[in-house]
Formats: sequence, structure tokens, C-alpha cells
Amino acid sequence: MPSVNLHRVSRHFAEVKAVDNIDLAVEHGEFVTLLGPSGCGKTTTLRMVAGLERNDTGSIVIGDRLVSDAAAGLFVPPDQRNLGMVFQSYAIWPHMTVFDNVAYPLSVRRVPKGEIAERVTKALTLVEMERYADRPAPALSGGQQQRVAIARALIFEPEVLLLDEPLSNLDARLRAQMGEEFRALQRRLKITTIYVTHDQEEAMALSDRVVVMQRGLVLQSGAPEAVYRRPASAEVAAFFGTPNLIEATVRGSRPNGEGHVLSIEAALGTGECRAAGTFRAGDKVLVMVRPEDVALGQADTKAGDGQFAWPGRVIDGVFRGPRRTLTVETARERFRVECPASRAMPVGESVTLLIDADNAWALPVSPPS
Repeated sequence: MPSVNLHRVSRHFAEVKAVDNIDLAVEHGEFVTLLGPSGCGKTTTLRMVAGLERNDTGSIVIGDRLVSDAAAGLFVPPDQRNLGMVFQSYAIWPHMTVFDNVAYPLSVRRVPKGEIAERVTKALTLVEMERYADRPAPALSGGQQQRVAIARALIFEPEVLLLDEPLSNLDARLRAQMGEEFRALQRRLKITTIYVTHDQEEAMALSDRVVVMQRGLVLQSGAPEAVYRRPASAEVAAFFGTPNLIEATVRGSRPNGEGHVLSIEAALGTGECRAAGTFRAGDKVLVMVRPEDVALGQADTKAGDGQFAWPGRVIDGVFRGPRRTLTVETARERFRVECPASRAMPVGESVTLLIDADNAWALPVSPPS
């Protein structure tokens, strides 16, 4: 049985559909990230699970308990849902010590003082903050405040942990470090987690499953690598990085494993790509190629079987430490190419863009037949 189950859930604000009739099931111990730009509905969805927003339609089940059913008028308030929540601002009380901040959820529930001390020490030890128990909250760094917020969310052993962009206030280095530490803790505790972020790399690094949202809708849900490499639409593809999208026409299609291989013709030539479903000859497609999947050959390099080989010239390069981002201009369009900085072609060099069928993914311009 899923730990969290949303069925046909919606939330409207006047004429705006913040969340539009979504279904979502989160399994026990699973780490699911709601990913999307500002205003896509991800935080509203999280707040409905928490009971901080009331759904206009549909039902929400946590564990084996129905906590909200719009049609029946049922609504269980937040403090009775056995959830832990970490906010973007951490919501650390500045007039309290670290110990008192973490102890607060137990104090308001009138838990005996001896039990509070034992559970607070355990929670602070989990996040490696036990030696700071007596420190005033304002004396903590951003990363330490985040640890305190997580300890407070875990203190009463919630059934589900909800996190709303908890790393966004940290610098890039600390954000990566804290993300890794939190993911390790979540795996160790096996606690069901719903996480909200607009950061694609963060979502892919932390999640068992990513749910991509836009305009209150779920566009795609799946394992991070599957969503990244095999997006369901151009909209999902474009949300992850800066893919190259090539207009092409299908010449033929054949089954291959769980999908299909298409023979296609683009303005620059012919080749093959992968697809989730079948297409008919003449169908229009967009072929997605990630910048890191474009290989660069010398100007006279020939294509292999099914491979695209397009001539071009490097017109720009941006150094990014371990890699360099190149812009390669062909006769019809420009390509973005990511390559190791030490092996990048210089600006002005004539090259051949090489793309294997396994690294080219067909997306429908209109739904395939």
C-alpha cells in the first residue's frame, strides 16, 4: 500500500488552476521529488498533503488513513496527519536554543520531559548536531539551521517527511553537501519523502522518482535517468538542461526491445534514432540530442551505420572547469556541445558532429498514430 496517495486532486485560486486533477502514489520509503518552475503547482500539492491547503476535488490518503475527501467534506487538520515538514526558510525560532527548537513539537504535545530529552538527543545525533544543543539558534550557519529543521521534523517519527525547497538558501557547495547527507539519512531511516524543488540537478541526484509538473499538471513521472534520457515531450526535455531539438521526418520504424528505432530524414541528412512508440512514414518528429551526447570528429569523418554525421564549425566556447560548452554552427542550425575541457576543439575549427541512434530520442510534434 502506498504511503501517500492522491486521487484526482485539484486546487483552484479564483480562476487559476494551481493543481489540476492529478493522481500521485508514493510508495513506503520512496523519495519522490516534485519538480517544475515557479507556479507549476508543486508547492500547492505538497501543502495539500500537509493539510496546509484544502483540496477542491479528489482525495488524499496517508498510510491507510483517508485525510481529505472533498466530495465527502472530510478534512483532517495538519497536526493530526503525523507528518514532518521542512520549509524553505527553515522556520527556526531565534529566541530558542537548538535543543528547544527541536523539542518544540514534543513540548506542545505534552510529552514527559525525560522522554523529550532522550528523543531530542537522538534526533540531533542523527543530523550530527548534538554538540550544539545549547547554542542559540541565531549563532548557527545556514547548513546547521537546515540540520536543526530536519531534526525537528523527525523528532516525533512522522509517517511521511515533506520538504519545500529546503536547500535553496544555501550556497552551491553546501547545497550539494547537505543534499548528499540528507539523502543518506533518508535511506538509512527508510522514511517516505516528498521533496519540492525547481533545481533539476538536485532532483536527479536525490530522488528515486521525479514528477515533472507544469501548469498544475503532471507531465511525466519516472526514475531520474529515464525522465532525463527519455522524456515524454519536448516540454519535459527542455526543462532538463539545454537539449538540441532537430526537426525531422520519419522514413520508417521498426520494433527494438521495449521501443522502436526510427529511420529519419532531417535538413542536414539521414540517420536513426530511438522512440518510445511507433511512427508512420511521413510523421513529423523532434529529435532530442543532449549536448554531452554529441561527439566531435575531424572535418573528414564519415558516419557509421545509422549514425548522423553533420559538418560544422566551432564558433564559440565557454570554459566551465572540467568541461567546455561549444557552439557549433552547421549549414542549417546551431548545436550546443558539452565536452571535456582538455579535449575541446578550438574556436574556428571545422568539425563533424557525430550522433549515435542510442543518443537521439524522437518526440512527437503531434501524438503518433
